[in-house]
Amino acid sequence: MAHLTHKTIKGIKYYYAEERERKNGKSVRKWQKYLGPLHKIMAAVEAKPEQPKYAEIFQLGAPAAYWSIAKQTDMISIIDGVAAKRKQGLSTGFYIALAAINRCIEPASKSSMWNWFKNTALLRVFPEVSEANLTSQRFWDNMSSLKKDDIEKIWQQIIDSVLQKYNIDLSSVSFDGTNFYTFISSFNVRCSLAKRGKNKQGRRDLRQVGFALFCSKNDHIPLYFDIYEGNKPDSKEFEFVIEKFFKTFENKMSDKKAMTIVFDKGNNSNDNLKKFVEGSNYHFVGSVKPSDHKELTTVSNNDKCFIPCSDPKLEGVKAFRVKKNIYNKELTVVVTFNNKLYTTQLASINNVIIKCMEKLSLLSGKLEARRLGKIKKGRKPTVESITKQAKAICSPQHMKELVATSITVENKHPALTYTLNRDAYAELSDTYLGKNIIITDNHNWTTDEIILAYRSQHIIEDAFKQMKDRKTGSWWPMFHWTDNMIRVHGLYCSLTLLINALLMKQISDTGVKISMNNLHEKLTGIREIINVFSKNKQSVVSKLDSVQTKLFGLFKMHEYVSS
Repeated sequence: MAHLTHKTIKGIKYYYAEERERKNGKSVRKWQKYLGPLHKIMAAVEAKPEQPKYAEIFQLGAPAAYWSIAKQTDMISIIDGVAAKRKQGLSTGFYIALAAINRCIEPASKSSMWNWFKNTALLRVFPEVSEANLTSQRFWDNMSSLKKDDIEKIWQQIIDSVLQKYNIDLSSVSFDGTNFYTFISSFNVRCSLAKRGKNKQGRRDLRQVGFALFCSKNDHIPLYFDIYEGNKPDSKEFEFVIEKFFKTFENKMSDKKAMTIVFDKGNNSNDNLKKFVEGSNYHFVGSVKPSDHKELTTVSNNDKCFIPCSDPKLEGVKAFRVKKNIYNKELTVVVTFNNKLYTTQLASINNVIIKCMEKLSLLSGKLEARRLGKIKKGRKPTVESITKQAKAICSPQHMKELVATSITVENKHPALTYTLNRDAYAELSDTYLGKNIIITDNHNWTTDEIILAYRSQHIIEDAFKQMKDRKTGSWWPMFHWTDNMIRVHGLYCSLTLLINALLMKQISDTGVKISMNNLHEKLTGIREIINVFSKNKQSVVSKLDSVQTKLFGLFKMHEYVSS
């Protein structure tokens, strides 16, 4: 045990802290530390501690977690193996991986990458990175070295690495497509991917790029993606990309029949669905338009053939199943009635009816005003012109059957009358509304399993929603205007989806249940604060809650903290 001792020199006591031990039966000094005279000791005790000159704050949690996933998948080495370059500067794999991780955390343009990077813990992990080699030009140089075939090889090898290291369930895979609008000029002839089409966010005035994605039902792992022309219909892209997906996965599964592909009716066409049904070695779950199978949609919603689903996830859903020959193959057909869907569709139908009635009322009023001489100017209406206008007003779906119009002539003036066909309205409400028709060749599946498999499409929709989120999404900003750069952009945005999915899987496997947005907040809330004094520095991690503490240990964030 340490104790105080002193020496008196010229009448002044000088104090020491020392510890002694016994050796060979004698007490000997183990160590001694000089403290000084009493007045200096008291001054040191009473003195105020030195205040830091300033503090540096670094992002710690998110960069550490995402970089950990990138290392586990061998992302950098795989990219460098495909896109080999001279040993100068940072590798192409580093640039692509860094772009993907940035999209996970705080999406920035390439010109702003250094401003983001210098405030993360990665700055100390990669001391060779400088502002000079994180310019937009350096990113473009490395991105331009990747060609279309390179991108496909890189993605396939990374997915192979993921399948080897993680237990990924491939029994059910969903497919869908979306598009992203761009601000590429209409006069830019160097870009063939960006085309005008039916934009899913309503921006038909802008050129857009198509994006197709295959995603596993469990863990939501992106398995394959494709960038395609913005004016290409979903059904045409499905016909093309499904063949590439089959070819990519033909050697990755011992039993191809163990995989079921799930897609919705927006990807249907007679030719590709028939080809899929007849020629595929995989199972599938899809859907068809109710209008193409009227004998099923005309069954009353209250018919006894409908049986309520037993799964808690299917509350308010009832269904019946039959077998039917479709595209020269006997398929199991499940007709579902969803009470929530019925309520939504009925409200939409009522809104459209009200709008049609209002427009017809306005048109009828104008005709009556002209007949009474209140309106004299303008072109005189004819039976043909009024018929054409009434037809346009009743063009929305179901309105031709629900709203009956009649045009008569009174004193050479056409008159319009209209009425709601209540019998047709009652029949539509009792039969067509609330129904979905699902088809599959999984004849041994229960009705609930078939419906739940089809509903797994929401994982693709969630992925697209995540990519389009302006705050945490991975696609925007996109400042590229050539086909090759857009494809590379699609690569690292898809890698972002993969990193996020693997991150969520690892966390879920530990028993922590958390949403992606909440996880993002927890990770970005983990910071490292470095207090800088005149002669030294002191590192401390921000206060962590219970979830952040688990994340800190799971992804070994202490390795990224300044020593």
